[in-house]
Amino acid sequence: MEELFYRIFGDYTVIDLISYAWFMFIGYVIYALIETTGRDKESQKTPHKWSWKFWLNDNWRRYLVTILSTYVLFRFYTEFNGSSFSDFDAFTMGILGDGIAATAKKRIKPLAGNREKLMEKENII
Repeated sequence: MEELFYRIFGDYTVIDLISYAWFMFIGYVIYALIETTGRDKESQKTPHKWSWKFWLNDNWRRYLVTILSTYVLFRFYTEFNGSSFSDFDAFTMGILGDGIAATAKKRIKPLAGNREKLMEKENII
């Protein structure tokens, strides 16, 4: 079991993983807050009233890509960079990981939800 843990997460302890996850989460939250405060309320594709359900339905694919890209960047960080991982790297990766996913959502149609359909379903137009 120990070898499997090593293969999946690399040469990190459980405490390291919890610490890195915390700082990545902070990075994700900062990026999400910056992005949601910059939304265009006058856009036809944006509801006028804020809805957590709409936001989750519209972004779940993006966050799945964020989690997967962050995991790959984290797991192979030492191989890519040649240096050890730190809490600052985790924070930076949280911001970058979500930025990668946000860019993918804008450029790859299957990652973006159909906002018009979601607004009709939620009655938040």
